[in-house]
Amino acid sequence: MMIYDTHLIAEPATIIRLKYIEDEIKSLDLPNNSSILDIGGNQFQTFCKNNNYNYTMIDLDIPLTNGTGGYFADKNGLTYNGRDLPFEEKSFDLIIISFVLHHAGSNTFYLLEQIKKIARRYIIICEDLNALNYPIKWHERCIHHQKNGVFRSDEEWKYIFKFFNLECVKQINIRCQRDTEFSDPYKYIYRVQYTLQNK
Repeated sequence: MMIYDTHLIAEPATIIRLKYIEDEIKSLDLPNNSSILDIGGNQFQTFCKNNNYNYTMIDLDIPLTNGTGGYFADKNGLTYNGRDLPFEEKSFDLIIISFVLHHAGSNTFYLLEQIKKIARRYIIICEDLNALNYPIKWHERCIHHQKNGVFRSDEEWKYIFKFFNLECVKQINIRCQRDTEFSDPYKYIYRVQYTLQNK
């Protein structure tokens, strides 16, 4: 597995970090008309159009009201109940789940089981990480961001990927200038991007 660190990303970090997903999609060398599913986001419409990918977005039927996460449901797009994804097996060449699964809480494993079934080749997962040894201010930030969310450690995610027989082929540790509020931003991995290959 390849592991990289980004440079210290300035603001708006939530926009700038999208480049790393776009770069990763390019590196996968997907053929024209490959199908890409974006769960909980809509930021790659233009990128996919310009690169001849078929892009599908899906978000919750209704936005969460107990956190500060974004909501990207499109009036012409697909929605779901937060648990059951309405797709057939092997429907998409790539599935993107960018900073979504910590909002899913107890539905995470059930969603991952479905994501594995509907992904033909690749899965990109971006997540906020947390662990017992992380600074208290970061724990407080996570609670504020999603009160009933589940924020896992890098070790936990890798164990989960192994459980689902997903091979982690690349990890990008996302370093942000804003994280100096919590510690030296290189002391802990606060945000990460995993590229998984479906076996």
